[in-house]
Amino acid sequence: MFLHELGSSDSRFKRLWFHEGMNILLADKTTESTSGDSRNGAGKTSFVRIVRYLLGGGIADSLKVEALSKHSFWAKLDLGESVGISRVERPISPQTKVYIDGATTSVDDWKRELSAILGIPDSVRRPTVGQLFGQLARDYFGDPLKTHRVESDWESGTRMGFFLGFSPEILAKAGEVTALEKNRKALSKAISEGAIGAITLSEPELRARLAQAREKRSRLESNLSGFRVDEQYADHQADADRLTHAIRELNDEGLSLERRKRDLELAMTEERPAVAGTDLAKQLESMYAEVGIVLPGAATHRFAEVAEFHASVVRNRQMYLQAELLSVTQRLAEVNSERQALDQRRSSIMNLLNDSMALETFRSAERELTDLDALVADLERKLELVQSVSDTGIRLRAMMSEAESSVRTEIADRELPLESAIVLFQQLGEEIYADRNVSLLIEATRKGMLKVVPKIDGDASAGILGVKTFLLDMVCTVTAIQLGRAPRILVHDSQLFDSMDDRQIASCLNIGARLADEVGFQYVVTLNSDRLTAAESEGFDRRSYVIDPVLTDSGEEGGLFGFRFI
Repeated sequence: MFLHELGSSDSRFKRLWFHEGMNILLADKTTESTSGDSRNGAGKTSFVRIVRYLLGGGIADSLKVEALSKHSFWAKLDLGESVGISRVERPISPQTKVYIDGATTSVDDWKRELSAILGIPDSVRRPTVGQLFGQLARDYFGDPLKTHRVESDWESGTRMGFFLGFSPEILAKAGEVTALEKNRKALSKAISEGAIGAITLSEPELRARLAQAREKRSRLESNLSGFRVDEQYADHQADADRLTHAIRELNDEGLSLERRKRDLELAMTEERPAVAGTDLAKQLESMYAEVGIVLPGAATHRFAEVAEFHASVVRNRQMYLQAELLSVTQRLAEVNSERQALDQRRSSIMNLLNDSMALETFRSAERELTDLDALVADLERKLELVQSVSDTGIRLRAMMSEAESSVRTEIADRELPLESAIVLFQQLGEEIYADRNVSLLIEATRKGMLKVVPKIDGDASAGILGVKTFLLDMVCTVTAIQLGRAPRILVHDSQLFDSMDDRQIASCLNIGARLADEVGFQYVVTLNSDRLTAAESEGFDRRSYVIDPVLTDSGEEGGLFGFRFI
Protein backbone atom coordinates (compact mmCIF):
# COMPACT_ATOMS: atom_id res chain seq x y z
CA MET A 1 0.00 0.00 0.00
CA PHE A 2 1.29 3.43 -1.00
CA LEU A 3 -0.22 6.82 -0.25
CA HIS A 4 -0.17 9.05 -3.38
CA GLU A 5 -2.47 11.95 -2.54
CA LEU A 6 -4.61 13.20 0.32
CA GLY A 7 -7.28 15.87 0.18
CA SER A 8 -10.71 17.01 1.27
CA SER A 9 -14.00 18.08 -0.26
CA ASP A 10 -13.37 21.45 1.42
CA SER A 11 -11.54 23.60 -1.15
CA ARG A 12 -9.60 25.34 1.60
CA PHE A 13 -7.87 22.08 2.57
CA LYS A 14 -4.20 21.78 1.50
CA ARG A 15 -3.97 18.91 -0.96
CA LEU A 16 -0.89 16.77 -0.31
CA TRP A 17 1.20 14.68 -2.74
CA PHE A 18 3.50 11.86 -1.62
CA HIS A 19 6.31 9.86 -3.19
CA GLU A 20 8.20 6.69 -2.38
CA GLY A 21 10.67 6.49 0.49
CA MET A 22 10.78 9.21 3.14
CA ASN A 23 8.17 11.98 3.06
CA ILE A 24 8.42 14.94 5.44
CA LEU A 25 5.31 17.02 6.01
CA LEU A 26 6.86 20.21 7.30
CA ALA A 27 5.31 22.92 9.45
CA ASP A 28 7.25 26.13 8.98
CA LYS A 29 7.35 29.16 11.24
CA THR A 30 7.40 32.24 9.05
CA THR A 31 8.43 35.77 9.83
CA GLU A 32 4.79 36.80 9.51
CA SER A 33 3.77 34.54 12.39
CA THR A 34 2.57 36.38 15.46
CA SER A 35 3.35 35.39 19.02
CA GLY A 36 -0.17 34.00 19.27
CA ASP A 37 0.33 31.60 16.34
CA SER A 38 1.41 28.05 16.99
CA ARG A 39 2.98 25.53 14.68
CA ASN A 40 1.08 22.85 16.62
CA GLY A 41 -2.05 24.33 15.06
CA ALA A 42 -0.72 23.79 11.52
CA GLY A 43 -2.41 20.38 11.22
CA LYS A 44 0.47 17.87 11.55
CA THR A 45 -1.29 15.64 14.08
CA SER A 46 -4.60 16.10 12.26
CA PHE A 47 -2.94 14.69 9.14
CA VAL A 48 -2.06 11.48 11.02
CA ARG A 49 -5.61 11.20 12.36
CA ILE A 50 -7.09 11.73 8.90
CA VAL A 51 -4.92 8.89 7.55
CA ARG A 52 -6.17 6.68 10.39
CA TYR A 53 -9.78 7.67 9.66
CA LEU A 54 -9.47 6.87 5.95
CA LEU A 55 -8.02 3.47 6.85
CA GLY A 56 -11.07 2.40 8.86
CA GLY A 57 -10.36 4.04 12.22
CA GLY A 58 -12.69 6.14 14.33
CA ILE A 59 -13.06 9.88 13.97
CA ALA A 60 -10.85 11.85 16.39
CA ASP A 61 -12.57 14.30 18.71
CA SER A 62 -10.47 17.12 17.27
CA LEU A 63 -12.16 16.55 13.88
CA LYS A 64 -15.70 16.52 15.27
CA VAL A 65 -16.36 20.18 14.63
CA GLU A 66 -19.26 21.89 12.91
CA ALA A 67 -17.00 23.48 10.30
CA LEU A 68 -16.00 20.01 9.00
CA SER A 69 -19.28 18.15 9.52
CA LYS A 70 -20.45 18.49 5.90
CA HIS A 71 -17.12 17.60 4.32
CA SER A 72 -15.18 14.45 3.62
CA PHE A 73 -11.54 13.38 3.33
CA TRP A 74 -10.11 11.32 0.50
CA ALA A 75 -6.86 9.64 -0.45
CA LYS A 76 -5.44 7.95 -3.51
CA LEU A 77 -3.99 4.63 -2.36
CA ASP A 78 -2.14 1.92 -4.21
CA LEU A 79 -3.77 -1.16 -2.70
CA GLY A 80 -1.55 -3.68 -4.47
CA GLU A 81 -1.10 -5.30 -7.85
CA SER A 82 -4.48 -7.03 -7.81
CA VAL A 83 -6.38 -3.81 -7.02
CA GLY A 84 -4.22 -0.94 -8.22
CA ILE A 85 -4.73 2.71 -7.31
CA SER A 86 -8.09 3.53 -5.76
CA ARG A 87 -9.64 6.74 -4.56
CA VAL A 88 -10.94 6.19 -1.02
CA GLU A 89 -13.27 8.86 0.38
CA ARG A 90 -14.94 8.95 3.77
CA PRO A 91 -17.34 11.65 4.96
CA ILE A 92 -17.30 13.08 8.44
CA SER A 93 -20.98 12.26 8.59
CA PRO A 94 -22.20 9.60 8.31
CA GLN A 95 -19.12 7.75 9.51
CA THR A 96 -20.51 4.39 8.42
CA LYS A 97 -20.01 4.98 4.70
CA VAL A 98 -16.93 4.82 2.48
CA TYR A 99 -16.72 5.63 -1.23
CA ILE A 100 -14.19 3.60 -3.21
CA ASP A 101 -13.75 4.93 -6.73
CA GLY A 102 -17.21 6.47 -6.39
CA ALA A 103 -18.94 3.26 -5.31
CA THR A 104 -20.57 3.29 -1.89
CA THR A 105 -19.62 0.61 0.61
CA SER A 106 -19.78 0.19 4.37
CA VAL A 107 -16.91 0.81 6.75
CA ASP A 108 -17.11 -2.84 7.83
CA ASP A 109 -16.67 -4.04 4.23
CA TRP A 110 -13.76 -1.63 3.79
CA LYS A 111 -12.15 -3.02 6.94
CA ARG A 112 -12.58 -6.55 5.62
CA GLU A 113 -10.79 -5.53 2.42
CA LEU A 114 -7.98 -3.98 4.44
CA SER A 115 -7.82 -7.14 6.59
CA ALA A 116 -7.21 -9.17 3.46
CA ILE A 117 -4.44 -6.79 2.40
CA LEU A 118 -2.84 -7.12 5.85
CA GLY A 119 -3.24 -10.90 5.86
CA ILE A 120 -5.50 -11.09 8.92
CA PRO A 121 -7.43 -14.43 8.91
CA ASP A 122 -11.23 -14.13 8.83
CA SER A 123 -11.53 -16.30 11.95
CA VAL A 124 -9.37 -13.96 14.05
CA ARG A 125 -10.85 -11.14 16.12
CA ARG A 126 -7.53 -9.67 17.26
CA PRO A 127 -5.57 -7.84 16.06
CA THR A 128 -8.00 -5.60 14.22
CA VAL A 129 -7.29 -3.32 11.28
CA GLY A 130 -7.66 -0.36 13.61
CA GLN A 131 -5.11 -1.76 16.07
CA LEU A 132 -2.51 -2.40 13.36
CA PHE A 133 -2.89 1.04 11.81
CA GLY A 134 -2.85 2.43 15.34
CA GLN A 135 0.82 1.49 15.42
CA LEU A 136 1.57 2.24 11.77
CA ALA A 137 0.10 5.74 12.14
CA ARG A 138 0.53 6.62 15.79
CA ASP A 139 -0.98 9.55 17.61
CA TYR A 140 -0.29 8.21 21.13
CA PHE A 141 3.27 8.18 22.44
CA GLY A 142 2.87 7.57 26.17
CA ASP A 143 4.01 3.94 25.93
CA PRO A 144 5.98 2.25 23.11
CA LEU A 145 3.91 -0.91 23.55
CA LYS A 146 0.47 0.71 23.35
CA THR A 147 -1.44 2.64 20.70
CA HIS A 148 -3.83 4.19 23.20
CA ARG A 149 -3.81 4.68 26.94
CA VAL A 150 -6.20 1.88 27.95
CA GLU A 151 -5.04 -0.82 25.54
CA SER A 152 -4.72 -4.14 27.38
CA ASP A 153 -1.41 -5.96 27.61
CA TRP A 154 -2.66 -9.02 25.73
CA GLU A 155 -3.95 -6.88 22.85
CA SER A 156 -0.60 -5.06 22.65
CA GLY A 157 1.20 -8.41 22.58
CA THR A 158 -1.16 -9.77 19.95
CA ARG A 159 -0.65 -6.74 17.69
CA MET A 160 3.15 -6.79 17.90
CA GLY A 161 3.17 -10.58 17.68
CA PHE A 162 1.23 -10.36 14.42
CA PHE A 163 3.83 -7.96 12.99
CA LEU A 164 6.61 -10.32 14.13
CA GLY A 165 5.03 -13.34 12.44
CA PHE A 166 3.28 -15.16 15.29
CA SER A 167 0.08 -17.09 14.71
CA PRO A 168 -2.84 -14.80 15.64
CA GLU A 169 -4.90 -17.87 16.57
CA ILE A 170 -2.31 -18.83 19.19
CA LEU A 171 -1.92 -15.27 20.44
CA ALA A 172 -5.72 -15.04 20.79
CA LYS A 173 -5.61 -17.63 23.58
CA ALA A 174 -4.21 -14.93 25.85
CA GLY A 175 -7.41 -12.98 25.24
CA GLU A 176 -9.50 -15.96 26.31
CA VAL A 177 -7.37 -16.32 29.44
CA THR A 178 -7.72 -12.61 30.21
CA ALA A 179 -11.50 -12.67 29.70
CA LEU A 180 -11.90 -15.75 31.90
CA GLU A 181 -9.68 -14.28 34.60
CA LYS A 182 -11.63 -11.03 34.50
CA ASN A 183 -14.94 -12.88 34.85
CA ARG A 184 -13.57 -14.93 37.74
CA LYS A 185 -12.33 -11.83 39.55
CA ALA A 186 -15.64 -10.04 38.99
CA LEU A 187 -17.59 -13.04 40.29
CA SER A 188 -15.32 -13.44 43.31
CA LYS A 189 -15.63 -9.73 44.07
CA ALA A 190 -19.40 -9.83 43.75
CA ILE A 191 -19.53 -12.79 46.13
CA SER A 192 -17.16 -11.22 48.66
CA GLU A 193 -19.05 -7.90 48.61
CA GLY A 194 -22.44 -9.60 48.95
CA ALA A 195 -23.74 -8.23 45.65
CA ILE A 196 -25.40 -11.57 44.87
CA GLY A 197 -26.25 -12.59 48.41
CA ALA A 198 -24.02 -13.36 51.35
CA ILE A 199 -22.10 -16.60 50.87
CA THR A 200 -20.30 -17.41 54.10
CA LEU A 201 -20.10 -21.17 53.68
CA SER A 202 -17.53 -23.21 51.85
CA GLU A 203 -18.40 -25.57 49.01
CA PRO A 204 -18.54 -28.70 51.26
CA GLU A 205 -20.67 -26.85 53.83
CA LEU A 206 -23.04 -25.60 51.15
CA ARG A 207 -23.31 -29.12 49.75
CA ALA A 208 -24.22 -30.49 53.21
CA ARG A 209 -26.80 -27.74 53.83
CA LEU A 210 -28.30 -28.36 50.40
CA ALA A 211 -28.60 -32.11 51.04
CA GLN A 212 -30.37 -31.45 54.34
CA ALA A 213 -32.76 -28.94 52.81
CA ARG A 214 -33.56 -31.24 49.87
CA GLU A 215 -34.28 -34.17 52.20
CA LYS A 216 -36.57 -32.07 54.40
CA ARG A 217 -38.38 -30.72 51.36
CA SER A 218 -38.78 -34.23 49.91
CA ARG A 219 -40.17 -35.56 53.17
CA LEU A 220 -42.69 -32.73 53.53
CA GLU A 221 -43.67 -33.01 49.87
CA SER A 222 -44.25 -36.76 50.30
CA ASN A 223 -46.35 -36.22 53.41
CA LEU A 224 -48.50 -33.63 51.69
CA SER A 225 -49.05 -35.85 48.66
CA GLY A 226 -50.48 -38.61 50.94
CA PHE A 227 -53.05 -36.34 52.60
CA ARG A 228 -56.28 -34.88 51.40
CA VAL A 229 -57.55 -31.55 52.62
CA ASP A 230 -60.68 -31.76 54.79
CA GLU A 231 -62.36 -28.42 55.38
CA GLN A 232 -64.40 -30.08 58.28
CA TYR A 233 -61.26 -31.37 59.92
CA ALA A 234 -61.91 -29.30 63.06
CA ASP A 235 -65.48 -30.69 63.38
CA HIS A 236 -64.17 -34.23 63.02
CA GLN A 237 -61.54 -33.53 65.62
CA ALA A 238 -64.23 -32.21 68.01
CA ASP A 239 -66.38 -35.34 67.40
CA ALA A 240 -63.40 -37.55 68.13
CA ASP A 241 -62.79 -35.65 71.35
CA ARG A 242 -66.47 -36.01 72.41
CA LEU A 243 -66.44 -39.73 71.63
CA THR A 244 -63.27 -40.21 73.62
CA HIS A 245 -64.86 -38.43 76.57
CA ALA A 246 -68.02 -40.57 76.30
CA ILE A 247 -65.97 -43.79 76.06
CA ARG A 248 -63.99 -42.68 79.13
CA GLU A 249 -67.27 -42.20 81.08
CA LEU A 250 -68.56 -45.61 79.92
CA ASN A 251 -65.29 -47.17 81.00
CA ASP A 252 -65.72 -45.65 84.44
CA GLU A 253 -69.35 -46.86 84.65
CA GLY A 254 -68.38 -50.32 83.45
CA LEU A 255 -65.68 -50.56 86.07
CA SER A 256 -68.20 -49.57 88.78
CA LEU A 257 -70.69 -52.16 87.49
CA GLU A 258 -68.06 -54.86 87.53
CA ARG A 259 -67.32 -54.10 91.18
CA ARG A 260 -71.08 -54.09 91.99
CA LYS A 261 -71.53 -57.43 90.24
CA ARG A 262 -68.74 -58.99 92.25
CA ASP A 263 -70.23 -57.64 95.51
CA LEU A 264 -73.69 -59.00 94.68
CA GLU A 265 -72.35 -62.45 93.81
CA LEU A 266 -70.42 -62.52 97.10
CA ALA A 267 -73.46 -61.37 99.09
CA MET A 268 -75.66 -64.08 97.53
CA THR A 269 -73.15 -66.70 98.57
CA GLU A 270 -73.04 -65.43 102.15
CA GLU A 271 -76.88 -65.13 102.49
CA ARG A 272 -77.55 -68.85 101.72
CA PRO A 273 -78.53 -70.79 105.07
CA ALA A 274 -76.14 -73.56 106.01
CA VAL A 275 -78.90 -76.00 107.47
CA ALA A 276 -82.64 -76.38 106.79
CA GLY A 277 -85.20 -75.42 109.59
CA THR A 278 -86.33 -79.03 110.57
CA ASP A 279 -82.76 -80.18 110.63
CA LEU A 280 -81.84 -77.28 112.86
CA ALA A 281 -84.69 -78.19 115.33
CA LYS A 282 -83.49 -81.80 115.56
CA GLN A 283 -79.96 -80.64 116.16
CA LEU A 284 -81.20 -78.35 118.93
CA GLU A 285 -83.19 -81.17 120.74
CA SER A 286 -80.22 -83.46 120.57
CA MET A 287 -77.92 -80.83 122.04
CA TYR A 288 -80.34 -80.12 124.95
CA ALA A 289 -80.80 -83.84 125.58
CA GLU A 290 -77.09 -84.32 125.91
CA VAL A 291 -76.99 -81.80 128.73
CA GLY A 292 -80.06 -83.45 130.45
CA ILE A 293 -82.65 -80.92 129.55
CA VAL A 294 -85.83 -81.85 127.80
CA LEU A 295 -87.24 -79.04 125.66
CA PRO A 296 -90.94 -78.51 126.04
CA GLY A 297 -93.00 -78.86 122.89
CA ALA A 298 -93.93 -75.21 122.87
CA ALA A 299 -90.30 -74.15 122.77
CA THR A 300 -89.58 -76.55 119.97
CA HIS A 301 -92.55 -75.27 118.01
CA ARG A 302 -91.50 -71.66 118.59
CA PHE A 303 -87.93 -72.34 117.44
CA ALA A 304 -89.27 -73.97 114.28
CA GLU A 305 -91.28 -70.87 113.53
CA VAL A 306 -88.27 -68.66 114.05
CA ALA A 307 -86.14 -70.85 111.79
CA GLU A 308 -88.81 -70.80 109.13
CA PHE A 309 -88.99 -66.99 109.36
CA HIS A 310 -85.23 -66.72 109.02
CA ALA A 311 -85.27 -68.99 106.00
CA SER A 312 -87.98 -66.80 104.52
CA VAL A 313 -85.86 -63.71 105.09
CA VAL A 314 -82.87 -65.34 103.44
CA ARG A 315 -84.97 -66.38 100.46
CA ASN A 316 -86.28 -62.85 100.06
CA ARG A 317 -82.74 -61.43 100.33
CA GLN A 318 -81.49 -63.84 97.71
CA MET A 319 -84.34 -62.94 95.41
CA TYR A 320 -83.45 -59.23 95.81
CA LEU A 321 -79.76 -59.83 95.22
CA GLN A 322 -80.52 -62.01 92.24
CA ALA A 323 -82.72 -59.30 90.74
CA GLU A 324 -80.08 -56.65 91.45
CA LEU A 325 -77.38 -58.87 89.91
CA LEU A 326 -79.49 -59.35 86.81
CA SER A 327 -79.97 -55.59 86.49
CA VAL A 328 -76.24 -54.96 86.90
CA THR A 329 -75.40 -57.68 84.40
CA GLN A 330 -77.81 -56.25 81.87
CA ARG A 331 -76.48 -52.69 82.30
CA LEU A 332 -72.93 -53.93 82.03
CA ALA A 333 -73.80 -55.62 78.76
CA GLU A 334 -75.39 -52.36 77.57
CA VAL A 335 -72.29 -50.38 78.57
CA ASN A 336 -70.00 -52.79 76.74
CA SER A 337 -72.17 -52.67 73.62
CA GLU A 338 -72.43 -48.86 73.70
CA ARG A 339 -68.71 -48.52 74.34
CA GLN A 340 -67.93 -50.82 71.43
CA ALA A 341 -70.18 -48.75 69.13
CA LEU A 342 -68.60 -45.50 70.25
CA ASP A 343 -65.12 -46.94 69.81
CA GLN A 344 -65.91 -48.06 66.28
CA ARG A 345 -67.25 -44.59 65.44
CA ARG A 346 -64.20 -42.95 66.98
CA SER A 347 -61.91 -45.32 65.06
CA SER A 348 -63.62 -44.32 61.84
CA ILE A 349 -63.16 -40.63 62.60
CA MET A 350 -59.51 -41.17 63.59
CA ASN A 351 -58.86 -42.96 60.30
CA LEU A 352 -60.42 -40.00 58.53
CA LEU A 353 -58.20 -37.61 60.49
CA ASN A 354 -55.11 -39.69 59.76
CA ASP A 355 -55.84 -39.65 56.04
CA SER A 356 -56.70 -35.97 55.84
CA MET A 357 -55.42 -32.62 56.97
CA ALA A 358 -57.02 -29.42 58.09
CA LEU A 359 -57.12 -26.73 55.40
CA GLU A 360 -55.21 -24.26 57.56
CA THR A 361 -52.65 -26.93 58.47
CA PHE A 362 -52.31 -27.82 54.79
CA ARG A 363 -51.81 -24.19 53.83
CA SER A 364 -49.22 -23.79 56.58
CA ALA A 365 -47.42 -26.90 55.29
CA GLU A 366 -47.57 -25.54 51.76
CA ARG A 367 -46.00 -22.27 52.94
CA GLU A 368 -43.29 -24.25 54.66
CA LEU A 369 -42.74 -26.22 51.45
CA THR A 370 -42.49 -22.96 49.47
CA ASP A 371 -39.93 -21.65 51.94
CA LEU A 372 -37.97 -24.87 51.57
CA ASP A 373 -38.12 -24.57 47.77
CA ALA A 374 -36.72 -21.05 48.04
CA LEU A 375 -34.01 -22.22 50.44
CA VAL A 376 -33.03 -25.10 48.16
CA ALA A 377 -32.96 -22.78 45.12
CA ASP A 378 -30.83 -20.25 47.02
CA LEU A 379 -28.40 -22.93 48.20
CA GLU A 380 -28.24 -24.41 44.69
CA ARG A 381 -27.47 -20.97 43.25
CA LYS A 382 -24.81 -20.29 45.86
CA LEU A 383 -23.26 -23.72 45.39
CA GLU A 384 -23.28 -23.20 41.63
CA LEU A 385 -21.53 -19.85 42.06
CA VAL A 386 -18.90 -21.25 44.40
CA GLN A 387 -18.39 -24.23 42.09
CA SER A 388 -18.18 -21.84 39.14
CA VAL A 389 -15.40 -19.90 40.83
CA SER A 390 -13.55 -23.12 41.65
CA ASP A 391 -14.10 -24.62 38.21
CA THR A 392 -13.11 -21.37 36.56
CA GLY A 393 -9.90 -21.33 38.57
CA ILE A 394 -9.07 -24.87 37.46
CA ARG A 395 -9.95 -24.10 33.85
CA LEU A 396 -8.04 -20.83 34.02
CA ARG A 397 -4.86 -22.54 35.21
CA ALA A 398 -5.18 -25.12 32.43
CA MET A 399 -5.77 -22.43 29.79
CA MET A 400 -2.88 -20.34 31.06
CA SER A 401 -0.56 -23.32 30.93
CA GLU A 402 -1.72 -24.25 27.43
CA ALA A 403 -1.47 -20.65 26.16
CA GLU A 404 2.01 -20.16 27.64
CA SER A 405 3.17 -23.46 26.18
CA SER A 406 1.80 -22.55 22.74
CA VAL A 407 3.53 -19.15 22.71
CA ARG A 408 6.79 -20.69 23.91
CA THR A 409 6.56 -23.24 21.11
CA GLU A 410 5.97 -20.40 18.61
CA ILE A 411 9.03 -18.58 19.93
CA ALA A 412 11.09 -21.73 19.51
CA ASP A 413 9.73 -22.39 16.01
CA ARG A 414 10.39 -18.80 14.93
CA GLU A 415 13.82 -18.60 16.49
CA LEU A 416 15.71 -17.41 13.39
CA PRO A 417 13.19 -14.74 12.19
CA LEU A 418 12.89 -13.43 15.75
CA GLU A 419 16.63 -13.37 16.08
CA SER A 420 16.77 -11.18 12.96
CA ALA A 421 14.26 -8.74 14.51
CA ILE A 422 16.17 -8.69 17.81
CA VAL A 423 19.47 -8.06 16.02
CA LEU A 424 17.92 -5.30 13.87
CA PHE A 425 16.59 -3.59 16.99
CA GLN A 426 20.00 -3.80 18.64
CA GLN A 427 21.88 -2.52 15.58
CA LEU A 428 19.54 0.41 15.04
CA GLY A 429 19.64 1.26 18.73
CA GLU A 430 23.43 1.24 18.80
CA GLU A 431 23.40 3.52 15.77
CA ILE A 432 21.50 6.06 17.88
CA TYR A 433 23.26 5.32 21.19
CA ALA A 434 26.88 4.29 20.83
CA ASP A 435 27.35 4.23 24.59
CA ARG A 436 24.22 2.31 25.68
CA ASN A 437 23.22 -1.31 25.71
CA VAL A 438 20.14 -1.82 23.53
CA SER A 439 18.10 -5.02 23.40
CA LEU A 440 14.69 -6.35 22.45
CA LEU A 441 13.23 -8.99 24.80
CA ILE A 442 10.56 -11.40 23.56
CA GLU A 443 9.00 -13.89 25.95
CA ALA A 444 5.85 -15.75 26.89
CA THR A 445 4.20 -14.68 30.13
CA ARG A 446 2.60 -17.00 32.67
CA LYS A 447 -0.82 -15.96 31.32
CA GLY A 448 0.07 -16.94 27.78
CA MET A 449 0.64 -13.42 26.50
CA LEU A 450 3.46 -12.43 24.20
CA LYS A 451 5.59 -9.85 25.96
CA VAL A 452 7.81 -7.61 23.84
CA VAL A 453 10.08 -5.31 25.85
CA PRO A 454 12.33 -2.71 24.20
CA LYS A 455 15.28 -1.97 26.51
CA ILE A 456 17.78 0.88 26.42
CA ASP A 457 20.14 1.23 29.37
CA GLY A 458 20.09 4.54 31.18
CA ASP A 459 17.51 6.77 32.76
CA ALA A 460 13.86 6.49 31.82
CA SER A 461 13.76 9.88 30.14
CA ALA A 462 11.12 10.96 27.65
CA GLY A 463 13.80 11.08 24.95
CA ILE A 464 14.71 7.42 25.50
CA LEU A 465 10.99 6.56 25.53
CA GLY A 466 10.64 8.19 22.10
CA VAL A 467 13.65 6.28 20.73
CA LYS A 468 12.19 2.99 22.04
CA THR A 469 8.94 3.75 20.23
CA PHE A 470 10.76 4.62 17.00
CA LEU A 471 12.89 1.47 17.08
CA LEU A 472 9.98 -0.81 17.91
CA ASP A 473 7.83 0.63 15.10
CA MET A 474 10.69 0.31 12.60
CA VAL A 475 11.47 -3.30 13.52
CA CYS A 476 7.76 -4.29 13.50
CA THR A 477 7.19 -2.56 10.14
CA VAL A 478 10.26 -4.05 8.42
CA THR A 479 9.55 -7.55 9.77
CA ALA A 480 5.84 -7.39 8.87
CA ILE A 481 6.55 -6.16 5.32
CA GLN A 482 8.95 -9.05 4.82
CA LEU A 483 6.21 -11.43 6.01
CA GLY A 484 3.47 -9.77 3.92
CA ARG A 485 1.64 -8.63 7.04
CA ALA A 486 1.81 -4.85 6.74
CA PRO A 487 1.16 -2.17 4.12
CA ARG A 488 4.26 -0.41 2.87
CA ILE A 489 3.67 2.71 4.90
CA LEU A 490 4.70 4.01 8.34
CA VAL A 491 3.61 7.41 9.66
CA HIS A 492 5.20 9.19 12.62
CA ASP A 493 3.90 12.42 14.08
CA SER A 494 6.29 15.11 15.29
CA GLN A 495 5.22 14.38 18.89
CA LEU A 496 7.47 11.32 18.72
CA PHE A 497 10.54 13.56 18.41
CA ASP A 498 9.53 16.29 20.85
CA SER A 499 11.63 14.94 23.75
CA MET A 500 14.62 13.75 21.70
CA ASP A 501 17.77 15.79 21.32
CA ASP A 502 18.84 16.96 17.86
CA ARG A 503 21.41 14.20 17.37
CA GLN A 504 18.85 11.48 18.18
CA ILE A 505 16.36 13.03 15.75
CA ALA A 506 18.99 13.11 13.01
CA SER A 507 19.84 9.45 13.65
CA CYS A 508 16.17 8.42 13.59
CA LEU A 509 15.51 10.31 10.35
CA ASN A 510 18.60 8.80 8.71
CA ILE A 511 17.53 5.30 9.78
CA GLY A 512 13.97 5.84 8.56
CA ALA A 513 15.09 7.19 5.18
CA ARG A 514 17.58 4.35 4.68
CA LEU A 515 15.20 1.53 5.64
CA ALA A 516 12.40 3.00 3.54
CA ASP A 517 14.65 2.82 0.50
CA GLU A 518 16.13 -0.60 1.33
CA VAL A 519 12.86 -2.35 2.29
CA GLY A 520 10.64 -0.34 -0.05
CA PHE A 521 8.07 1.45 2.06
CA GLN A 522 6.87 4.99 2.61
CA TYR A 523 8.05 6.63 5.79
CA VAL A 524 5.93 9.73 6.38
CA VAL A 525 7.08 12.11 9.11
CA THR A 526 5.49 15.34 10.28
CA LEU A 527 8.08 17.75 11.60
CA ASN A 528 8.57 21.30 12.68
CA SER A 529 11.00 23.32 10.55
CA ASP A 530 13.29 24.25 13.44
CA ARG A 531 13.73 20.57 14.43
CA LEU A 532 14.53 19.67 10.83
CA THR A 533 17.15 22.44 10.67
CA ALA A 534 18.66 21.21 13.92
CA ALA A 535 18.72 17.62 12.61
CA GLU A 536 20.49 18.79 9.46
CA SER A 537 23.18 20.34 11.63
CA GLU A 538 23.65 16.86 13.18
CA GLY A 539 24.17 15.13 9.83
CA PHE A 540 20.73 14.55 8.33
CA ASP A 541 20.42 15.39 4.63
CA ARG A 542 16.89 16.52 3.75
CA ARG A 543 17.37 15.91 0.01
CA SER A 544 13.96 15.90 -1.63
CA TYR A 545 12.10 14.43 1.36
CA VAL A 546 10.03 17.52 2.14
CA ILE A 547 6.70 17.37 0.28
CA ASP A 548 4.56 20.20 -1.02
CA PRO A 549 2.95 22.17 0.30
CA VAL A 550 4.84 23.20 3.41
CA LEU A 551 2.39 24.04 6.15
CA THR A 552 2.70 27.23 8.10
CA ASP A 553 1.20 28.71 11.20
CA SER A 554 1.03 32.13 9.55
CA GLY A 555 -2.41 33.74 9.66
CA GLU A 556 -5.72 31.93 9.21
CA GLU A 557 -4.96 30.06 5.96
CA GLY A 558 -1.47 28.64 6.48
CA GLY A 559 -2.48 25.35 8.16
CA LEU A 560 -3.60 22.05 6.64
CA PHE A 561 -7.31 22.92 6.71
CA GLY A 562 -6.87 26.45 5.27
CA PHE A 563 -8.73 28.00 8.22
CA ARG A 564 -8.59 27.99 12.00
CA PHE A 565 -11.17 26.23 14.13
CA ILE A 566 -11.50 25.27 17.74
